[in-house]
Amino acid sequence: MSIYTCSKGHASVESDYCSECGVKIAGSNAVAIAGIASPSRSSQICPDCTAPHEVGSGNFCEICGYNFVTGGHGEVPIPISAPLSSASISSQDTSSQDISSQDAANDTIKQSAIANVVEPAVTNDLPSLPVIPALKQERFRWELVVAIDPALASPDSPPPPHDLAPVTFRLEKPSNLIGRTSELRAIHPEVPLDYDDAVSSRHALVNRRDDGSYVLRDIGSSNGTLLNGIEIKSLVDIPLKNGDRIALGHWSSIEVKAIPDSI
Repeated sequence: MSIYTCSKGHASVESDYCSECGVKIAGSNAVAIAGIASPSRSSQICPDCTAPHEVGSGNFCEICGYNFVTGGHGEVPIPISAPLSSASISSQDTSSQDISSQDAANDTIKQSAIANVVEPAVTNDLPSLPVIPALKQERFRWELVVAIDPALASPDSPPPPHDLAPVTFRLEKPSNLIGRTSELRAIHPEVPLDYDDAVSSRHALVNRRDDGSYVLRDIGSSNGTLLNGIEIKSLVDIPLKNGDRIALGHWSSIEVKAIPDSI
């Protein structure tokens, strides 16, 4: 059996294409190696790549990896890597320790940089506000000035007395009764109008409110009560102000005064 040599130097049993690598054999490369006998009984041809394989040299074809025992194709054994030497392991440990030391150093630098950041001091000091002087609370001193006004008389009214001068009553109680005195009934008004028989014994009240002002209330008098010329309803509180005029009876006139009294 003739053996041919391809351009890559492989021995081929085929004359046209290399039976080992498949390169075309032609020209001067097609050199037959005579005198080489066909494989002896100690050799066998690989059924996949037709390369000769020496019996006893292993179970796999050196060219394509064919398994002569199992018939598997391309089963090239996986080379077993050599175990790591103690020197290599020591080198890797040293490298890991160096990386860990570098990371620790970087963390220390970061923490130091954070610690060196100066935070603005937080204080509870607030800007001082200008002191505004307290306003003086103004309150009033309330008075009722009683007088005779003949213009209030009706055609049925008796002649008014001429010898009565105006009388001022200061309101100091929360409730002040306007009326006529009655010893029999124990009625003693704060503002007595005993000279006017058209005034009821319990005619009206002047009551103080929480804010210091006063209101007028007719409490069911016989002849009614006028405030600034208008008759007020019975049992209804009407606020009073400085300068108001109350008219009742035949010719009784009461002027309201609210005099400022600063404290």
